[in-house]
Amino acid sequence: MRLTQELARTYLHFDARSLGLFRIVYGVVLLTDLCLRSRAIDTFYTNAGLLPNHTLLWAPPTPHMFSLFFTASNRGLVIFLMLLCAAAFSCLLVGYRTKLAQVASFVALTSMNARLAPLENGGDMVMNLLGLWTLFLPLGQRFSVDAVLASLRGRSEHDAAQLQDRSAMHAPPSDWRSLAVLALILQFFVIYLFNVVHKSGPTWLDGTAVHYTLHQDRLIKPFGVWMRLHVPPEALRALTYGAVVIESIGAVTIISPFFTKYTRAVAVVLMPLLHLGFELCLDLGVFSFSMMSYFALLLAPEHWSWLARVFAARHRRRIVYFDASCGVCFACTRLLSRLDLLQRLEFVANTDSARLPAGTSAELFDTTIVVVDAETGKLHTKARAFAAILLALPCGFLVAWLLVLPGLRQLADLAYEQVAKNRAAISSWLGFAACGVPSLATAATAHALPPQVTPARASLRQVGHWAGQLCVAVLMAASWGEIVNANAAAPLQLRYRQPELLQAVIEYPRLYQGWRMFAPHAPTEDFNIEIDAVTVDGRHVDPYNEVASAYRGPGFTEISPRLHQNQFFTAYSLFIWRPGFRAYLTAFREWILRYPERTGRANDRIVRFQVSWLSDQSPPPGKYQPTGFKRTPFMHFPE
Repeated sequence: MRLTQELARTYLHFDARSLGLFRIVYGVVLLTDLCLRSRAIDTFYTNAGLLPNHTLLWAPPTPHMFSLFFTASNRGLVIFLMLLCAAAFSCLLVGYRTKLAQVASFVALTSMNARLAPLENGGDMVMNLLGLWTLFLPLGQRFSVDAVLASLRGRSEHDAAQLQDRSAMHAPPSDWRSLAVLALILQFFVIYLFNVVHKSGPTWLDGTAVHYTLHQDRLIKPFGVWMRLHVPPEALRALTYGAVVIESIGAVTIISPFFTKYTRAVAVVLMPLLHLGFELCLDLGVFSFSMMSYFALLLAPEHWSWLARVFAARHRRRIVYFDASCGVCFACTRLLSRLDLLQRLEFVANTDSARLPAGTSAELFDTTIVVVDAETGKLHTKARAFAAILLALPCGFLVAWLLVLPGLRQLADLAYEQVAKNRAAISSWLGFAACGVPSLATAATAHALPPQVTPARASLRQVGHWAGQLCVAVLMAASWGEIVNANAAAPLQLRYRQPELLQAVIEYPRLYQGWRMFAPHAPTEDFNIEIDAVTVDGRHVDPYNEVASAYRGPGFTEISPRLHQNQFFTAYSLFIWRPGFRAYLTAFREWILRYPERTGRANDRIVRFQVSWLSDQSPPPGKYQPTGFKRTPFMHFPE
């Protein structure tokens, strides 16, 4: 029985705090991805760009596709849909109407990705999969607006003493088990497993993979350029083998049923460092950040206890003296007591004369909140008092510094004075007691019980829970078929033809599972697209690279050492010249010919052009100059 319980705890449970932290990190990554995509609106999301919606619908990369962005043809409609995406992602980030925000965010994310289906990369797949599996998990139980509102409704305090009982303010997470936890653990085990076993090519076996990866000019970042010029080949070889070893450790520590407190701690520390290294060197979109966000889920209760001790030691205790006769002031203290996760704040009413700071007068507490540092005895008022309170809260420093900057502090003080003068009217307008908190008789009901769940509602929740588990089981079956068919390292005996219904389950939300990052070997060839276009006044221009990269052509005899392309142009340059994508060349030609519309100059009208595939061979270890430059034309105008 104990073994069964331990296995269930390991593979079917995540700590509610870990789910809350993941929601915050994932929300930040979603908004970051949205910002990156917003810079590609004109080039890729509108019908005036390189991928018009009618082209994708006429020649879809996969049979089953859905995207809300297929309905948007112009810039205004795309911006409107992206604002809706931002609203969904923001609600998920703060945890407001969390379950609804999860569903809306998943639809928004997969819609953004499906609209640019030919340009998808591994990071997009990871984001989709994270959004899918966590749909079935309660991400809003901790660190969320929903949790704070539920606590305020479920427990009503009426004096400063009751505010000190913080344990009753955070309801323990409900006892839930979910197959989605097992799905997430297996999902990332599979990602690391196949990324390791697929690395069987010569560049991984001889240790040159990192060297050749750093010579991919379309992906490289400035730090990667510095590494390939200054890090010796022996160190790059060690990094190559080290990457394989760390990915292997990641797979083992994620799936291990033994000593999970320690193995998962290793995964939480080690794997984000690996992905941070990728991010510093290569532009992979949100791949690195999406992979790092997963490891928040692996924090166990023991890890949270240790973090609480560490962070509590770094945050000094503050004593907050507030006006007990002000309804809105008391409401603020109720909110702050719930945000004070480290229990660094102590609230004292101004009516408690025995505990007021020495040398202060009653008039002072009528005009401002007073905060005293419990260690140094330093007293703060007005904006500085709120800054001191924020510094006691987790991550409060992100806002606190704004309240102490010269100029901003004076403005905050003026705003505070206006609120303080009108606090009685504000309290009444908000429905709070304006002339004192409720009486002691009312205070006896401070620990009000939350609303009782009716049998009918409890039964409905049970039905919903098991329906969700059934959905997870179906999705796991579809994912298994995708995994064994999309990964060359999967045994042939396990492969089978995926039923069309399950294939649709994979394709509509873009849940592809081919995991082979720079495998089986790192590419030893670099490439780019060049347009040699002639304008009506005889000039040669390159409309593509003017917006896609730092390469300035046409006519160069080498590929720029750093193209500075984003993930979308990198993918477009990779596929557009291939025979399987001929259907997209018409849109490419029309985009090129609209060059004067984008520049606003009549003399930029193009009379002829040639599009070429540029390639060269990356230098071997110890060398720095590429060789074998080739220019291969694949499209002309007029034909």
